[in-house]
Amino acid sequence: MQHRFPKQPLPVSHKRNLIWWLLLIAAVITGHELPKLLASTGNQTQPVVTSIENQAFLALSFGKVSNTPGLAISVNSLKDDLNAIKQAGYHTLSMAQINRWRTSNKESLPSNPVLLTFEEANRETIEIVDPVLARLGMTATVFVDVAELEQANIHLVSWHKLELMAKSGRWEVAVSACPNGDDQGFANPVLLAQKLSQQRQRLEQRLQIPVLVADCSRAWNPAYGDGAVIWPQTLTEAGFTMGFVAAASGANYQVDSANHLKRIRVSRTWAPAELVSQLNNNQPRRTEFVDQFDSALSASAWIVDSGEMTIAPGNLRLTNSPNEQGALMSLAGTEKWRDADVEVQLAAHPTGQFWLSLRNDPHRASIRLGIANGQVLLQESLATDVHRQLASVDVSEGPLTLRLRVVGKGAMAYLNDQPLTNRPVAMPEGAEQGPVALAVWQPASESADLTEAVVNLSKVIAKPLVAKAGIITPVLDETGWQQLHDAVEQLAILSPQYFAWQDGKSQALAAYDNALEIFARYHQLSFQPAVVVDGQTPLSDAPLLAGQLLNWASESGFDGLNLVVNDSMLNDGWRAFLTDLIQRIRQAGKTLTVTVLDVNQQSQPRDANNFLWMVASSSSIN
Repeated sequence: MQHRFPKQPLPVSHKRNLIWWLLLIAAVITGHELPKLLASTGNQTQPVVTSIENQAFLALSFGKVSNTPGLAISVNSLKDDLNAIKQAGYHTLSMAQINRWRTSNKESLPSNPVLLTFEEANRETIEIVDPVLARLGMTATVFVDVAELEQANIHLVSWHKLELMAKSGRWEVAVSACPNGDDQGFANPVLLAQKLSQQRQRLEQRLQIPVLVADCSRAWNPAYGDGAVIWPQTLTEAGFTMGFVAAASGANYQVDSANHLKRIRVSRTWAPAELVSQLNNNQPRRTEFVDQFDSALSASAWIVDSGEMTIAPGNLRLTNSPNEQGALMSLAGTEKWRDADVEVQLAAHPTGQFWLSLRNDPHRASIRLGIANGQVLLQESLATDVHRQLASVDVSEGPLTLRLRVVGKGAMAYLNDQPLTNRPVAMPEGAEQGPVALAVWQPASESADLTEAVVNLSKVIAKPLVAKAGIITPVLDETGWQQLHDAVEQLAILSPQYFAWQDGKSQALAAYDNALEIFARYHQLSFQPAVVVDGQTPLSDAPLLAGQLLNWASESGFDGLNLVVNDSMLNDGWRAFLTDLIQRIRQAGKTLTVTVLDVNQQSQPRDANNFLWMVASSSSIN
């Protein structure tokens, strides 16, 4: 490891040896999250949990609404549902608003944003829904089968009615791309794009409004090729900016693909409270979640990918379906979680295997904690059925509590509050975010019939964590090291202050301690030395500063840099500079973290306590 410092650390006075802990006004931000944070720090009063993206919207899909009892949503149910959504504080969106939000860092969504969609322009449905929207001041999007509309299908609204809907401001119109299910046109993406383009142009000509969206509410037929590739290409060639697909319920985040937006299909059997519960549970989770399965509404918190879930008072049962080896479910609203602490209480040992994982992604390696064959196991999942054992312990029958905590690059596992390892294990490369996932599994037996895999849970506690960086002096005394050891579990990044930029010049501190890097590696912390930038630095210094930062970041022992700036530098010019710099340093294989200080709320050094706290405006020091 080559650093531009003398190899011998200088003597350090105990009084001047300060450990700097930073509770960030915007916590720690990296990569694509920086522009959104910088755009929203002006009136920030609470720290942002950057494990979760700030904004996302939910979309509801309503089927037919009718006065005739049967398979349709009843008139009273529709009225009660929309009233409940309004009273719960949800605000309806337009697709144009969503498009601006997706393409501009300056566009924000309202609180509790929801998009209302209707699967087809059914005449009876629109006649019932439109006056309710008008009374409540809500907006909605309707998907139209243009071919059926051209044939004057008596069950659909007329062109004239559709024109009036568009002019009202309450309705947006989109294209129903696959109304007939197994459409042979999907076998030829070029012809499909031409067909959808013609439908979009026809709507735009008649209604004199832009048509931005198409949907395919049915599962893609793999006989037509890879839908994940063909569908986005088709939408782009047909001139659409966004597209909905058949997918599991969940929120739509700004970083998600615009071509694979999701909706929650509203069941005609849901009571208004159930609908609101679905919305609440599928929003991005920013606070601790505790489920003891004491309410029928608990079911809406879980997304079942495979298998079967049943909830009884005090118990959740997850089991495989017939002829399947396993079952998998995830906690709704955790799709973008990074750092988290999850505890699961099992009523008894599972039949087969049970697994808990964070940052779950079936296409990437991950860490999982579970129980199988009378042992609690911590494993690294490398690929399908390929696992590396990291820790194991025998357990007796009876209730037990498993806990998995992931912070930054490390993971800690616990059994009944006792750690399975004496230090964090490394998270696999690329395991950066993903939901809380629970699974049961039964290895294939020699017989033709698969046996049951089942687990009964009595409680789940899931808490998102704020990533923290420890900014410290390059050389610590005994007291400083003790403080660092005491707080290490809270840290994702270790940032000794090696560098500074002041008066247009770079500064490298004259002393350092290699033990800090060793400590960071041992505890799975990202080692990103701090660069403190003088708040009076003019934007004209940016080119020189960028060159120096790229040079420092290239040091072989560094994972990147932690750039410490104050909030007075968050104008448009510096924002553009930092966004570009993050990308440039990422291309070099390193990470640039930006720490934003609220200079008006920084505490003063306290020599007696041998450390300095720098705190967010919402925090206080006793």
